[in-house]
Amino acid sequence: MELLRVKLPIELTNGNNGRTSTWYLPAKRRREYESILRYLKLARVPFKNTVSVTVIRILGNKQHFWDSSSFGRGNYKELEDALVAVGWFVDDSVKWIEETRFRQDGSRRSQGPAVEIIVELGTPPKE
Repeated sequence: MELLRVKLPIELTNGNNGRTSTWYLPAKRRREYESILRYLKLARVPFKNTVSVTVIRILGNKQHFWDSSSFGRGNYKELEDALVAVGWFVDDSVKWIEETRFRQDGSRRSQGPAVEIIVELGTPPKE
């Protein structure tokens, strides 16, 4: 069951230029994403249940599809941490986010680059 769907004016990167070994740039990105979320009035009370998250990279003009494994090294982690900071999730542990799926959409290029986040009800945790 879908709980929330929102499109954000944030471009996902695939980290092809390498992840920095320092905390500064990822922390700066996380703060920037948090500012965007607060500006868009997307702060909320955390979901009370375990959820699954689908992240859709909406391609912009002249952007190419990535290999499916490229999502794991990009900037989504900073966006997820910003979502936690504005109250979407209690935290990003498997207790609250059981799964994160990634997709790409080249059919809405006039709307990109952007990211769409879909939050769905997950399965209850086993005690």
